[in-house]
Amino acid sequence: MVRLYKMNGCPFCDKLKGLLEENDIEFKEIDINDERYKFEFNSIVEKSGADSVPIVIVNKKILIPEKSFMTIEEGLNIIKKLLNE
Repeated sequence: MVRLYKMNGCPFCDKLKGLLEENDIEFKEIDINDERYKFEFNSIVEKSGADSVPIVIVNKKILIPEKSFMTIEEGLNIIKKLLNE
């Protein structure tokens, strides 16, 4: 399962969401400003050192912009690879 942590109005988040949909990759979209997910998101940030979105979790692996991937397309390719492992 893929979890996409995103923020409304984030063009990078929207682009990755669109690419996941285009590639028929099932994912759960999580708005980081939704109070229900504040604790979960903060714990991911604390564990990973992330400071921007989109953050993606695939099979317990946390993918962070500018650390795990430099472009949204590269992020998508990593997600696909992890899903095929």
